[in-house]
Amino acid sequence: MTKAPVVSWYEGTNTKATEVKSTVNYGTVDADSQSATKVFYIWNNRDTLDDCSKMEEVVFTTRDRNGGLGDSPVVEAVKDNWFWVRVDSLNEESFLPVGKGGVGTKNPSGMKELGTTGSTTNVNASTAQVWAGNKLLTLDTYVQPTTANGFIYKVTKAGTTDGNEPTWVKVEGNPVFDGSAEFVAIKILQTPASKEILGYANKTDVNGTNAHLAGGNFVKISVYADVPITASAGKNLLVQRVSYRYV
Repeated sequence: MTKAPVVSWYEGTNTKATEVKSTVNYGTVDADSQSATKVFYIWNNRDTLDDCSKMEEVVFTTRDRNGGLGDSPVVEAVKDNWFWVRVDSLNEESFLPVGKGGVGTKNPSGMKELGTTGSTTNVNASTAQVWAGNKLLTLDTYVQPTTANGFIYKVTKAGTTDGNEPTWVKVEGNPVFDGSAEFVAIKILQTPASKEILGYANKTDVNGTNAHLAGGNFVKISVYADVPITASAGKNLLVQRVSYRYV
């Protein structure tokens, strides 16, 4: 059975110490003014040695605490689309409002699509052994061609390699037959499609200094609240929500 996505959020910096585990406070914002801009890193499967499913059709929005559109109870921040979002991991320059949306608003869907231009490097690439002839290989180990080609190959059937190096296929998931051993092709650098966050295994350290090696596993967004002059006094309690599907 495929492992479900494992989602975690980090505020401000891409370090484990900043993981969001409780309420995010935007502070008191006067009418006709903006809050400070907060930065979030939203991860799938951070620092694990097992793959999980990728997140697909990923979008960000706001909802009231009941999951509604801020109509009842009234949560103006959601109902009136106060929160503005920019996807930094897509190199965006402009912000878009999220929340209830609606006809005639700047963003009728109320959603913001998330994604990244980053890529994730397969964690087994650095330890895959260089292919050698007449060598016994055990199941689930990895080999790489004598000339790098952007792929590593996982042993799917234990056996002994041939004396001559095989023709290495360069199609993800395709088989390679070599003596009595068999491999499957795995692309080293994986880049997510639009609105995806990958779920590949990675060895991201607690300080995030090597996070670029798992750049396909997280998105970076900036968020602020723009409070209109017509806003009512009071506390707006809401949730920032990331929605997605997975297989």
